[in-house]
Amino acid sequence: MKVNDTYEVRIIDNDINGNGIARINNFVLFIPFCLKGEEVLIKVVDIKKSYAFCDLVNIIKPSLDRCDSVCAFYESCGGCNFLHTNYDYENFIKKSNLERMFGYNIEYYSAEDDLFYRNKATFHVKDGKLCYYNASSHKPCFINECKIANEKINYFVNYLSGFNLTGIFEVMFRVISGKVMVNFICNESYDIKSIINEDFDCVYVNNEHFFGEEYLIDKVGRFKFSIYPNSFYQVNPEGMKVIYNIAKKYAGKGDKLLDLYCGTGTIGIWLSKNFNSAVGYEINESSIKNAIINKELNNINNIEFVLGNASSVKGEYDVIVVDPPRSGLSKEVREFLNSSSARRIVYISCNPFTLQRDLKCINNYNISSFSAFNMFPRSGHVECVVLLEIKKE
Repeated sequence: MKVNDTYEVRIIDNDINGNGIARINNFVLFIPFCLKGEEVLIKVVDIKKSYAFCDLVNIIKPSLDRCDSVCAFYESCGGCNFLHTNYDYENFIKKSNLERMFGYNIEYYSAEDDLFYRNKATFHVKDGKLCYYNASSHKPCFINECKIANEKINYFVNYLSGFNLTGIFEVMFRVISGKVMVNFICNESYDIKSIINEDFDCVYVNNEHFFGEEYLIDKVGRFKFSIYPNSFYQVNPEGMKVIYNIAKKYAGKGDKLLDLYCGTGTIGIWLSKNFNSAVGYEINESSIKNAIINKELNNINNIEFVLGNASSVKGEYDVIVVDPPRSGLSKEVREFLNSSSARRIVYISCNPFTLQRDLKCINNYNISSFSAFNMFPRSGHVECVVLLEIKKE
């Protein structure tokens, strides 16, 4: 097998990222935009020791679950993985892959809205125009609509298409409770005033407040949460409530709660009523500023927030909640959790692969419950919530 070789193959399965899987003489092939049961013509583009990545050249026999993509930029963008099939089949693929990975019957939920749900999007600038970079090739993809981004984000993408953005490197949009925040990363000489108008509610330039409101406030359930441009905040408002309610059920009630990787403090605040005291740790300074504001906005008196690395945390707690980035837990945090006397650990994960790695290391605890929510429809991502309970001697 060589790069640029072509083969006719039958897709025998799909991975959790939406790739079709085929085999040639026990050599595994991954092909995007394919579905189980399809017969396709493929071209080899990259060969590893035991597997290869291929491009889809032609579909010889399509699956009944195949559908036309609603996005004209689907294949060139690479940000979505499942627009070539229906939403029900996407959920089937994700759920079945998770259950195979973890060997556990998973309580699976899916977002009601599979399009226009993302409240945040970051664009690059190439040749003076906004673009995404393709997820695998990093080639620019110039778009006028992102099918999973909030429609107000798409409005501003089209608005800015009327300007020469040379001198701007990156543009981040957030839409919170109908209001729009934008952060321009650019040369100091670029005249931002020439491209903004009263439709922008909050404008930052190079992470410094420039125009409008200093931060935006979201109302989720009975809580209010403030957001700065660089603060971590869930991108799917509907999914946020579902995930946090599952975490609240798993955590139960107790004396002391530890919230690691607490971001803007949303989870700790959501659970705080069920504990006598709570503390959240977060390394991102912008997020901690929001967490402190959020504590005051919601009149929560039994929680404190600390700017610090999760790896440095010590102490004993009844319940520990962790919501790490895609890279998962550090070795130090895994060791801290495994030696903890906490009755329960609630692990919220946006990456099943690092979750699987981490759970193998936290072997003084048993998986008691496992839920998953399709927080990121049409992409290859899924959110998991796992309840770990300490093993009884």
